[in-house]
Amino acid sequence: MTLQPRRFPFLLLAVTAGTLLPMQFAVNSALAGELHSVTLTAGISYLVGAVALGAVLPALRVRANWTAARAAPRWVWLGGVVGSAYVVGSVVLTRLLGAALATTLVIAAQVLTALALDHFGALGLPRRRMNRARTLAALLVLAALALRLWTPA
Repeated sequence: MTLQPRRFPFLLLAVTAGTLLPMQFAVNSALAGELHSVTLTAGISYLVGAVALGAVLPALRVRANWTAARAAPRWVWLGGVVGSAYVVGSVVLTRLLGAALATTLVIAAQVLTALALDHFGALGLPRRRMNRARTLAALLVLAALALRLWTPA
């Protein structure tokens, strides 16, 4: 796969989204420290996010196809549950390990899981088989994780 100029905005969006991950960890960790509750922090995080999206949706004039949504597999509705578990886990990990190590662990797990989901075409994704480049990427992620885990802070 080559880098095509039309893909640059999407690559930039991915990098921007990636910068938000450790910030989310830190913000939610700080809120959990104030509230003394990881689950309440996750709930508030999702509530604030839902309110923000509720403010943006009318401007985007999104029209949902609820008929198609009702016919979708039931597992597609579990994103919020998975996301809530993710927020709780990130808060606990950030408070125990610090933002850098928590983020490194999460990113490594995300990359390896994404490679497996792609390879098997799981959860409705198009199949993208493992190849040399993907295998090398997995090995580099694991090497980065090992370096981070076994190097003094």
